Amino acid sequence: MSEIQVDSTSPTLVKQAAIELVGLTTRTNNLAEQDIKTQKIGPLWQQFFAERAHKLTDGEFMYGVYYDYQSDMDGEFSVLAGSQAPQAGLSDVNLIAGDYLKFSGRGEMPQSVIALWAEVWRYFTSPECQYQRCYLTDYEVYSGGDSIEIYIGIKL
Repeated sequence: MSEIQVDSTSPTLVKQAAIELVGLTTRTNNLAEQDIKTQKIGPLWQQFFAERAHKLTDGEFMYGVYYDYQSDMDGEFSVLAGSQAPQAGLSDVNLIAGDYLKFSGRGEMPQSVIALWAEVWRYFTSPECQYQRCYLTDYEVYSGGDSIEIYIGIKL
């Protein structure tokens, strides 16, 4: 098992242009994701890897997009596992252009993703946090190997 490294320094503020992504989708909530019997994100990624990941070209990033939020982190939301490569029969989602905070980590998947999301939640619940989430689109970028970046849409 590899060591999980989360960059716990302040996240980086980035300006994101709109990007169209395509992939497989599901609808869930964070409570459902805590129980193996009701979680949907893990099975969504398993399906993506079984059916679609081998169709990506070298250097093409995989994205996990969280969108169509019912309210906040406690409500329902939709998830897309996908890429920028057009593929027939897939759903499409546009990353909304705007301001995002970028969190970075690396290590064995999916443990590093879980650890990095824990850091995101810790950051936004901290009394020192100076940003507010906008709950429009948030996304993960998998650039290959063991590296993960999570981008959280914020209000400035």
